[in-house]
Amino acid sequence: MEYYDIGIIGGGAAGLMAAVCAAQECRKNRIPARIAVLEANPRVGKKLLATGNGRCNLTNRNLSAEHYHGDTDLAMPLFKKYTTQRIIDQFSSLGLLCREREEGRIYPNNLQASAVLDILRFQLEILGVKSLTDFHAATVKKSGATFTVHSQSGAVSAKRLIFACGGKAYPQFGSNGSGYPILKSLGHSLTELFPALVQVKTDPARAKPLKGARSAVCATLLAGGKPVKTVCGEVQFTENGLSGICIFELSRLVGELKAAKKLEIALDLLPDYTEEEVFAMLKALRETLGLMPAEELLGGCVNKLVGRGVIRAALRRIPRQANEYCTDDLKAIAKTVKDFRFEVTGTLSWKDAQVTAGGVPLKEVDENLQSRFCPGLYLAGELLNIDGDCGGFNLHWAWSTGMAAGTACALSLRKNKGGT
Repeated sequence: MEYYDIGIIGGGAAGLMAAVCAAQECRKNRIPARIAVLEANPRVGKKLLATGNGRCNLTNRNLSAEHYHGDTDLAMPLFKKYTTQRIIDQFSSLGLLCREREEGRIYPNNLQASAVLDILRFQLEILGVKSLTDFHAATVKKSGATFTVHSQSGAVSAKRLIFACGGKAYPQFGSNGSGYPILKSLGHSLTELFPALVQVKTDPARAKPLKGARSAVCATLLAGGKPVKTVCGEVQFTENGLSGICIFELSRLVGELKAAKKLEIALDLLPDYTEEEVFAMLKALRETLGLMPAEELLGGCVNKLVGRGVIRAALRRIPRQANEYCTDDLKAIAKTVKDFRFEVTGTLSWKDAQVTAGGVPLKEVDENLQSRFCPGLYLAGELLNIDGDCGGFNLHWAWSTGMAAGTACALSLRKNKGGT
């Protein structure tokens, strides 16, 4: 059995940053320590390579509580300490140049997630951190001041343990939720878990004819007919329903409210115009394009495929030519343009979700992310009950919790040389 001072379960964003910061802190304070990352995949950082469509949206300049869900009040002290600029400075110190793009999103300057992973891996090598891959942590036992992590390939012992093995989202990248039962065995609880930042499912009969179309919209989630939240952006119509960043940001609420009243998503396809203005445009189009096929009336206003779908949803009977529309027809079309509604039947599964909603409550860890139930155990990243919107907010949480847990874990070795 190999013995380490610090073992980090999970070689994703939070785990790699925790390893780097723990090793840096040990070197800075002359604390002799053996550190290992225990990773289930054949290589560390597999999920990191897929973030931001391979560009790795590291963080966001517009960091605030409104972009997070879960135990946000308890997370704010951490965000105040680990600001966007601090994350940028940390990567700069490691040799990665960053740049800001649209909506405050921070990326590596070369827009390559592989560069982020390389920087972190090189640091681990320089700092002497060992990576044990194909190590599937199955159980963790604590005896006195020592943790023993068992896997099918063997066992590892450590004085301190950082759990950073991710949630249940994207199991194809190795994060299958295996850390949750282990943490429960060590005294922790879990809130309800559900997929977030994921496609929303609707009636396939409504969705399939629009497959492949995209439109700039304001999307509103309704529960029992009452608006809950509106997000503007591009919606993508898929075989299963609705996708796109604005839909992803509503999907968290879909999971949260799934047991509530009837859920619907209403799309405003022309958010810059009132319903009355749309009606006036349609009347003008009826005159100027009267001989046009009636189903094509909206072709110059919205995506043509979507325009046809709107007209089919608005009218029971569609005339042959545009000049055959009556006033009531145009009013119904204008209303549907502003309220193109889809009943929500759920979301896609964990394999399609970008992040896990729910997790270990933050009240169960202290300000350094050390367990209040199991001294010497630290938690970081997606395992905790915090999830963010699209735009780099989830990676910011991973980096900041990794930095906090890694630094505190290393310093605890100096403070408690005789044990925990």
